[in-house]
Amino acid sequence: METAEIDCLATSPASARTNGCIEVGAHLVSEREGYTHHGIYAGNGLVIHYGGFLQSVKRRPVEYIALRDFAAGNGIKIQPEPDAVYSGIEAVERAQSRLGEDRYRLLTNNCEHFCTWCVLGSGRSQQVRRCLRNPWAGVKTLFALAEDSCRDFAAPVLRDVQRLTRALCRQLRSECATRFSTRNFLRNYLMGERMSIQSNARRRASGAAKPALSLIFTAALSACVNYAGIHGEAKTAEPQQFATRQSLPAEQGHWPAANWADQFGDAQLSLLINEALGSNPTLDQARARVAAAFAYTETEKASTMPRVDASYSLTREQLSNTTFLPPPFGGSWQTENRGVLGASFDLDLWGKNREALKAAISQSQASQADAQVVKLTLTTSIARVYNQLARLYVLRDIARTEITQRERIDRITAGRIATGLDTEVERKTAQANLATSRASLKSLDGRILTTCYQIAALLGAGPDRGLQIARPTLGAGDEVRLPDNLPADLVSRRPEIVAARWRIDAMAHDVKEAKAEFYPDINLSAAIGLDAFGFGRFLTAASRTASVGPAIHLPIFDAGELRAQLKGRYAEFDYAVAAYNQTLVTALSEVATQLADMHSTDAQLVDAQTAQEAARQADELALIQYKAGLTNQLTVLNVDLNALSADQAVANLRMNRRDQQIALASALGGGFVDEPNTAAAAAPRANASAPGAPVLAVR
Repeated sequence: METAEIDCLATSPASARTNGCIEVGAHLVSEREGYTHHGIYAGNGLVIHYGGFLQSVKRRPVEYIALRDFAAGNGIKIQPEPDAVYSGIEAVERAQSRLGEDRYRLLTNNCEHFCTWCVLGSGRSQQVRRCLRNPWAGVKTLFALAEDSCRDFAAPVLRDVQRLTRALCRQLRSECATRFSTRNFLRNYLMGERMSIQSNARRRASGAAKPALSLIFTAALSACVNYAGIHGEAKTAEPQQFATRQSLPAEQGHWPAANWADQFGDAQLSLLINEALGSNPTLDQARARVAAAFAYTETEKASTMPRVDASYSLTREQLSNTTFLPPPFGGSWQTENRGVLGASFDLDLWGKNREALKAAISQSQASQADAQVVKLTLTTSIARVYNQLARLYVLRDIARTEITQRERIDRITAGRIATGLDTEVERKTAQANLATSRASLKSLDGRILTTCYQIAALLGAGPDRGLQIARPTLGAGDEVRLPDNLPADLVSRRPEIVAARWRIDAMAHDVKEAKAEFYPDINLSAAIGLDAFGFGRFLTAASRTASVGPAIHLPIFDAGELRAQLKGRYAEFDYAVAAYNQTLVTALSEVATQLADMHSTDAQLVDAQTAQEAARQADELALIQYKAGLTNQLTVLNVDLNALSADQAVANLRMNRRDQQIALASALGGGFVDEPNTAAAAAPRANASAPGAPVLAVR
């Protein structure tokens, strides 16, 4: 990140020139050998910084420091913060609220963490991240910090020597006439000063022990296996980045309600949907998956808590006569009673167990969203199959009307044969057409029955349940108008998008868990119990046993196993991001497709109704002319076939229109809304990694 450089503040004239150009609350950075020091400018030539071990072996708190002392002979830069949440006096007030705090930690709470917390609202350190990725850079930084701290450690010793020299000179000038007194003074003074210097050195060495051990420990960590060079660049897509203004115009409509099926005015459809939601095996499977996910979450939560176990064993054994046990125990049979109460706790210093718990929680949330996907799919399927049942009933009515029409043609043909206008050929043709129409009617009856069976299966009931379904009475439904802010709000309205977003969050925590595997595990364990031969002394104080201690596991060489595991987690994260982006694109496409299909169907329906009216009139005229002997049977049959096709076309378009309306309600989420994330999206977020925000690959 580029920074605006200020003239060197090592001298007072430069300091006087530049104080006025630094804004209050600015994030200042001072370049040092191997690292950078950070502070918040408080005005009047003062800086608030976390002293830490800056040029000192003794830890220093959050404190004021002069601008020139902050620079320490080095240049100062202003760190630009385009994403700053707090600036100016607000940043200074946040810095002042922590004055006197003495909890400096090199890796988790250093001067850069302090400044980013003041400006961005959350502490972060690019220096620490860079050192953890590159062990050699980390070692270089540690040596630079140690060297800087040791300068202050050696300075008091040099001052003691200078003070001794000045005292000697003064004493020599005042007592130069007496050699003995000078020698006596030198002996006494040197002995006292040497003891003082040694005492000061011991105190400083003791004070330097803790930071030295910390530096050595951190250097050891840098030398072990690391994840330098492993990262991901996947980024979630934002709905606003897709061009949708023309395809999905804002029409001031409303999102579908949970009872969106009621708009068609068919009480039986609502009852069928409610019945399916209560006892459907597919939904039961989804609920079972949600329960399993929450059970796994409880398992991961248990790993973050202490564990207490009790055990008892009774062993009858013959002791060896050739070991360290002397007679009478050696070679004898003994009964060992052992009862132990033990406790253990994983300190989880690097958050591995906590990240695993967060990943499990996110997966459980994804499972809940998946259950909503199953619910929406089920209700949509029932509504669409029910609409198909309504279509078949309408086509059956048309087929029944056609049979009546064909019977009428057959009677007219019989009359024309009697008068000699037609032959037996026309009679057989009319009878064949009538039989074909009756066969079509029976085919529709069979399709109606199988559709009822399909609905029964969707309800999770037996086939006989389908026989109880009456003829649908679906209406046209409500007017279709798209809601405003459709692309942005769709991410919280489509359950599959919500599920995909939760999976990204889970994968991000999995990546952090995999990174924590590179650091040492520290487990504390303790046990107390009783252990004795025989039963007589088992419950006595002499049989007491106890143990306590830590167990440390540090990966040093694993042939690349941990790095490969982290790469796999990053690949899973990238896949989850790609799946989310594809789900979002598909969702937008589905809404646009259903809307376009509805507009096309509306336009087709106007022409189809005009054609239907003309075909009916032509059919009536043809029958009148055929009965009067003015036309032949072929003309009547052609006109009748056109009328049949027109009736079927209008019926199918109307049913298609309703089916597309059902599909559009489903594409808009079917009344689902992710309430927590909707509220989070409406509130201002200081942290870009909050749920619903664009997700970058964790580094």
